[in-house]
Amino acid sequence: MNTALLTPYYGDDMPIVFFDEVADEAWYKVYNDGGHYVATRVYRSQMKPQATAHTKEASDILFDSLYAAAVREGVRNTKNDKAMTAYIKAGMVKVFPEYEELDDSIDERIKRKRNNWQHRKKRFCRKAYLNRWNRFLTITYDDKKHTEETFRKKLRKCLSNLHTRRGWKYMGVFERAPETGRLHFHGLAYIPEGEMIGKVYRREDYSTAQEKMQVTHPNTFFEEAFGRNDFEELDEMELKSGNAVDYLLKYISKTGERIVYSRGIPSEICMKLPAREIVTHFVDYVRKFVLFDDTVSWERDIMHYKPKQMSMLDLLSRTPQAA
Repeated sequence: MNTALLTPYYGDDMPIVFFDEVADEAWYKVYNDGGHYVATRVYRSQMKPQATAHTKEASDILFDSLYAAAVREGVRNTKNDKAMTAYIKAGMVKVFPEYEELDDSIDERIKRKRNNWQHRKKRFCRKAYLNRWNRFLTITYDDKKHTEETFRKKLRKCLSNLHTRRGWKYMGVFERAPETGRLHFHGLAYIPEGEMIGKVYRREDYSTAQEKMQVTHPNTFFEEAFGRNDFEELDEMELKSGNAVDYLLKYISKTGERIVYSRGIPSEICMKLPAREIVTHFVDYVRKFVLFDDTVSWERDIMHYKPKQMSMLDLLSRTPQAA
């Protein structure tokens, strides 16, 4: 979600207002950390958002390619291990032998990649925990039906159509099986009641990879269109206490693949809350407030949420006072 919508710019002559006390009633940005709803106060922006555009140069494209290859091969880079820098430098110096301060440039770009990954991870977790999911999807492809390229393209198109026409919500990632290298898709999905296409049935067979019997729940439509798949049922407790989110994050960090999202999955929502909904507060760079579990309703507050364009009248409609 674009936070600029929540903290718009009102001009240099507009006074900046800071609130240190808990207001009787105020606007908050609310997210879920996997255990509780957490809120932060909404204030007006101190600076006008600046649009930043960066045109990739040849060195950027080469760095991205080498970085992705290093991640796939398990090359790590820590304070005491410059393996990643050495790997990328060995590739870049062949094309840019006269590049000045190449080591510093590579280190800076690696740091930027790490920061971007942390932002992606935070956004992914907040989307996963704030929203409701009822299926964990695993979809692979049959060589007789698709190539890797057509599988990616047609599965994304299929899921997008199901989102538009049947209200499906989904988030996931393409990844390769470590044993076979075969591309498949893992994801979380919310499928409204009565909007499932095809039929989901129970199948028990022997897994050669795990060397044991396993139970899966294939969908006949995806079986026909793509190949082997599993539409495992998932409830809220399994999502929060299980390893579904960690499982997906492991593949995202390992492969560097982009996350596939349907539209309309908020990572946070904006709500006007009274002080009585706040349990306690803590400081994590900014002051944050822990809310009661029943403060936020998925059906009422999240399912059809659309970002609200805040006005200064909204933000200052109540004079903040200590609760």
